[in-house]
Amino acid sequence: MKALTRFRELGTGFENVPARELVRMAELAEDLGYGTFWIPEDYFFRGAFSLAAAVAMRTRTIRIGIGVLNPYTRHPALTAMELGALEELSEGRAVLGVGAGLRSWIEQMGIPYARPTVAMRETVAIVRALFRGETLSHEGQAFRTAAVKLAFTPPRAEVPVHLGVIGPKNLEMAGEIAEGVILSGMSSPAYVRFAVEHLRRGAERSGRRLEDLEVSAFLLISVDDDERRAREAVKPFLATLIGLMAPHPESPLFTAPGISPHELAPFGERFALGDLPIDLVTDRIVDTFAIAGTPDHCRALLDELAAAGVQSPIAFEVPGVPAEQTIRSIHRHLGGRFTH
Repeated sequence: MKALTRFRELGTGFENVPARELVRMAELAEDLGYGTFWIPEDYFFRGAFSLAAAVAMRTRTIRIGIGVLNPYTRHPALTAMELGALEELSEGRAVLGVGAGLRSWIEQMGIPYARPTVAMRETVAIVRALFRGETLSHEGQAFRTAAVKLAFTPPRAEVPVHLGVIGPKNLEMAGEIAEGVILSGMSSPAYVRFAVEHLRRGAERSGRRLEDLEVSAFLLISVDDDERRAREAVKPFLATLIGLMAPHPESPLFTAPGISPHELAPFGERFALGDLPIDLVTDRIVDTFAIAGTPDHCRALLDELAAAGVQSPIAFEVPGVPAEQTIRSIHRHLGGRFTH
């Protein structure tokens, strides 16, 4: 089996998995050599910090990523409190992911989706200041604090922050202020090259190097000796993701690999009517936005992503595929113990 040693590590993450099963999956991932276990948080799934706390108590070495929190539904001071407790439970293994989230998800709760770039930047600044033990008075455009201070000292004064961002402005912000970036679950090699260039610009603007950042990407990975079965497994989720994103054909996720508005329009139209357009997911779409097929085919696609700049692939949940199957098949076919 060809070893994919060009990657820093292999991570995994699951969202719609029952809590106790998710903890077992984290234990399994650690046993097999995965480097980070990511726990997303979206409306109206299970709360990420509760799950992460349970994972922390049942694992010993694997990093625990919260990926990602939006900056609106928790004040950054509350995020710092939660993260500090997770740091204690995990003995310094937490990674904080922050992303703007989807406007529709935020606004359905009656929360204004205002200044997402500013909100993310201020969230990172406030969390870091509180972790350093500062008494913080902050008068920002998104948040305010008046002489607040954590009542305890977390194990580390600096917790790595990864931004889950897509567009050029926010990618450059990640290069400027974050320890890493988590690229979208529809990242193609062309988009990764686009993202890395903007990360580089942001890093250089703040006197840093691109090499100082960890470049991760959520990836839909379905590997099977039966090529057609592997590829069919990712089509429903791709139809959902593209249906959600189709109203934004200007997104670099689409423009970088050359997906035209004409191709996207039918996805958006049918999805808006409550129809999941699985039949529109062609082999070209699968190969652009997923890693799906035989082991050799998947290794080739992963090598393309490595060459484009992904350091830490994250095998994300493929709805309908059991979590344990995902973890074990990727470890077996693609090599679970990457070079750290």
